[in-house]
Amino acid sequence: MDEQEAFEIVFNKLKECPLFCGKYDAAHGDDHFMYGVGTVMEYISYYISDEVGMVFEGEFANNIVESKEKAKNGI
Repeated sequence: MDEQEAFEIVFNKLKECPLFCGKYDAAHGDDHFMYGVGTVMEYISYYISDEVGMVFEGEFANNIVESKEKAKNGI
């Protein structure tokens, strides 16, 4: 197994947890923490490939926005 394959295994395992995909309790969670999580996950995803990185970056951003909207609306 090469390093890129190892990164992909770790990335896929981390994505099983919604937190690592940008879904969190924005009403009670710290968004600075989530930006840190996003930075690490983007690094891993871009290490796999530019395509995986771009797709993940968009998904993470959408999930962050959704989490913040839910908190704003009291959901």
